[in-house]
This record gives sequence, C-alpha cells and structure tokens, in this order.
Amino acid sequence: MTVYVESNFVLEQALQQEQCDACDAIVDLAASGRISLVVPAFSLAEPHQALELKEKARNRLSNELQWHISELGRSRAYRAVPDDFGALVSILIRSAERERESLQDAIAGLLNSAAVIPLDSTILSAAREFQASLGMSGQDAIVLASVLGHLQDNSPAESCFLSRNARDFDDPDVRDRLDRFGCRYFTQFDQALQFVRARLGISDFPPS
Repeated sequence: MTVYVESNFVLEQALQQEQCDACDAIVDLAASGRISLVVPAFSLAEPHQALELKEKARNRLSNELQWHISELGRSRAYRAVPDDFGALVSILIRSAERERESLQDAIAGLLNSAAVIPLDSTILSAAREFQASLGMSGQDAIVLASVLGHLQDNSPAESCFLSRNARDFDDPDVRDRLDRFGCRYFTQFDQALQFVRARLGISDFPPS
C-alpha cells in the first residue's frame, strides 16, 4: 500500500490539529515498513510559508494589542487590564516559536519514514497543464503533478492520496486522473487510516 500525503498532512501534525493522531499513526505504519509513505518535496517546503504568514498575522495582532494595552493603562479604570492582555500577547509570541519547532519535527519524521518526490522540470511542465486545464492553483497543480508522475513511474498495486483540501482535489476531473492508477482519494486523515488499516488486516482502530 502506497500512501501519498501533502502539505496539510504536515501541518496537521505540526499544529497538532484534530486529526493529528491519525497522521501520527500513518507515519508509524510507514516507519514500521507496513506501508510506503510518499510526499512531494514541494509539500515539505510549502508549510514554512504557511507558518510565516500565520506568524506575521499574529505579530500584527500582538502589536495592535500592545498599543491598546498601553492606551488602556493610562486610564485609572483599566490599570488592572494590561496584565491580562499581556499574557495573551505572550502566548501569541510563544506559539509561533513552538509551531516552528513542531514543523521541523514533523518534517524530520517524514524524512525518516517517507519517500520524497523531487521537484523537477517534468513535474513543473505537467503542473502548468493542470493549472490551465483544471483551474487549480499553482501550488495544488504541483502536488497533483508530483503524485500522478510517481503513480505513473511506479504503478503501486494499491494506493491512496490524502488531502483535506477538498475544494481543489475533490473534483471529478482530479478523481478521474487518480482513478486511472487505482488511487483512492480521502479528504479525512482518520478515514484514510481506517481504510489503510483494513487493507493491512489490522482490525483495532486506535482511540482518537
């Protein structure tokens, strides 16, 4: 069983979002050799940009809060408020640092257990065609081109592609291209884990 994942799988782990346990279990299956986990190289770079944008937004919010805190502190009625808001600003700042560290850990785990699809001119050319014909963003077109290229070159007996980005990938034309290689598409990581475990003959589903 070959399992393809992309950027939002990496971020799900890094940010410890609601389906991170399923992601961790999939990585563990790959580390134990039960499945082949494959990720486009582009999908290991893209999360850095996502976190940078999130950090910039939080920095803007922190700066605005600090200005308002300073203004409130000048009023006798609100001199006790800055302590409460100061704690919130501190959380916003610390959260960005923790997320960067978690992202590095998530990527390291994937590098130890997954095969990485290199980004080359063939993939970029295919992505350009997908972007035009399927109306995809450039980023999603690169991911799709990477997955389809790997499917064509390796012809796995069983495979599935995991992405919570249903807006772009849960499309009849995209599904059709994946179906040509017998590759199933899942929008939920926990459902994908259940499918993979069933195909491996593992009956017990870990608690969420």
